[in-house]
Amino acid sequence: MKRTVIWAGVFAAVLGAGGVLYFSQPPEQQAVQHPKQATAEPLQQQQKEQQTAESFAIRGVIEGFYGAPWTHEQRLAMFEFMSRNLYNTYVYAPKDDPYQRVDWALPYPEQQAGKMRELIQKAEAGRLRFVYSISPGIPLALPNKPTTTEMYEKAILFSSEEDRKRLSAKIAQLQEMGVKTLMLSFDDVQEELKDKDKGIYGTNYAEAHMQLANNLLAEGKKKDPGFELWFAPTRYWGVKDDPYWQTLREQLDPSIQVIWTGPEILSKKIDSADADKVAQLLGRKPLIWDNYPVNDFTYAIANEPQLFFGPLEARSEDLHKHVSGLLANPMVQPESSKPALYSISKYLQSPAAYDPEKAYVEGLSQLQGVADGGLFNKFADYSRRSMFEEDVWNPKFKALVDIEDEARLKKEFEELKGLRGALMQSTTNKQLLKEIDPWLMKLSREGELGLLTLQMLAAAPGSAERAKLTKQTQAELNKLKGEPYKIGEEILTFVDLSLQKQ
Repeated sequence: MKRTVIWAGVFAAVLGAGGVLYFSQPPEQQAVQHPKQATAEPLQQQQKEQQTAESFAIRGVIEGFYGAPWTHEQRLAMFEFMSRNLYNTYVYAPKDDPYQRVDWALPYPEQQAGKMRELIQKAEAGRLRFVYSISPGIPLALPNKPTTTEMYEKAILFSSEEDRKRLSAKIAQLQEMGVKTLMLSFDDVQEELKDKDKGIYGTNYAEAHMQLANNLLAEGKKKDPGFELWFAPTRYWGVKDDPYWQTLREQLDPSIQVIWTGPEILSKKIDSADADKVAQLLGRKPLIWDNYPVNDFTYAIANEPQLFFGPLEARSEDLHKHVSGLLANPMVQPESSKPALYSISKYLQSPAAYDPEKAYVEGLSQLQGVADGGLFNKFADYSRRSMFEEDVWNPKFKALVDIEDEARLKKEFEELKGLRGALMQSTTNKQLLKEIDPWLMKLSREGELGLLTLQMLAAAPGSAERAKLTKQTQAELNKLKGEPYKIGEEILTFVDLSLQKQ
């Protein structure tokens, strides 16, 4: 079978023959050995104060996507949003910050260091734990972005005392800035060692990872007894054992939190039973990195950029009892991420009482600078379909089609046609408008196409007018199908079906 590794945020998948996308599974479950268990969850006091028996202990957002990192101002605005909605953790992990990944060994220049200090201070002022992720491994190749010789050479040599000192110096700078929790990240790195390391570790790259993590934890605690280390493993998904996880549970200090994205990398469902299995395999409760509403993969893989406004769904109502916490990975667009992040905050606060639809409506109403909620909700209703719901239509639009209500369909298409202009006039949140504009323009054009389709259907069968409108409708449909931004797919399907009836 031809295997092609493709990426989506923290997303490694296998594309098999025929273009069928499925996730590779680790080897069959092996005998589980357990390390000495930690006596307490490594949580900071501020999180203990905010936690209740019905909430997740760690309630976080992880800026962990590929693409342009958020700006300093966008992060500060996100901190305010997170504090209002009782998040307690932010993880700095943008894949395209060179100082976090490829140039991990370089200290931050003073200007960037000053901004990082401000972020940490603002996070603490908002009762948010600030976690810094550093990723010194050999990066995996991305679509149209191969792993270069420079990337390979800059990656850490685990057996090099010089490299270990450079990493320690970088972490010392971060601690001086105020970082109290570090995440050592080996997600989305190559599953191999440099030649010099192979002489020491053989092919067991997991052992090199665990030794480095344990040493960094010990060093960090010497400078700050409250220092904590988290760990993003190279194998961060699944529910079956493999040699990497075996090495992890045997060697990794039990106080270190370990990241898990669920049964898949993009997990449609995460339940307590799977979390319990993984806790056995990791030797500790997993810390969930939930890849929703992240959308970087819609750019890099599907080449059909998409927004996800819908609420979090299909997470067990007692999951908080089986994991150490949950970190939500947002979209490239910070303002557009907030409705979904609002829904996640409601789930994290009270999973047993969580109502996805209620949280969806409330999340949209919480957007700042949106004067006409009805107009924006109409846009969001066509943007809530997730990667797990390819065939799900906007239920309001589907109802109009099902009952063949031509008058109401016409009104819907007219409203969509004028939606962009109306939102541009009524919305003062310019950042939000900038983020959604490509999709807003396409949805407005889909409204125009819908009106053209109704004209075509109203023309006399067999007439020259009908033939003319059919040709125009097909041409406009082809144009919209050829555009990359994905929204309102149900409208295009409606038009397609209408043309097939000609």
